[in-house]
Amino acid sequence: MADMVDMKLPKKSKAELSKECMPCVGSGEQDRWPYGLQLRFETEQVDKLPAMKEYKVGDKIIVQAEACVTEVRMSETQSTSADKKVRWTVELQIEQVACEPKTAKKLEQMSPKEYRKARLGA
Repeated sequence: MADMVDMKLPKKSKAELSKECMPCVGSGEQDRWPYGLQLRFETEQVDKLPAMKEYKVGDKIIVQAEACVTEVRMSETQSTSADKKVRWTVELQIEQVACEPKTAKKLEQMSPKEYRKARLGA
């Protein structure tokens, strides 16, 4: 598996937050993660990945996905200084996905149901 890259947004000062048009400006808080990176699985998708029903809030899982690039954009703007800023946007449509627990429990820590699933490879 490829190395994981942390996508957490950098911390911004209150002055930087006040310059941005964001719903959280009034509270002085910022999002920790980019909105577009959040995956949401509805009932239809959870039914296709039944192991998701066993997850608890805060559990870490591994997500593997096959995606198709649907759009590539590059824009170049001139900032107040003479520097030019280049921004990229690459949109992906996730077409296939698999999810599994990040770390497998030791056999002695598994419930009978978990042990049976592990033994049967389900």
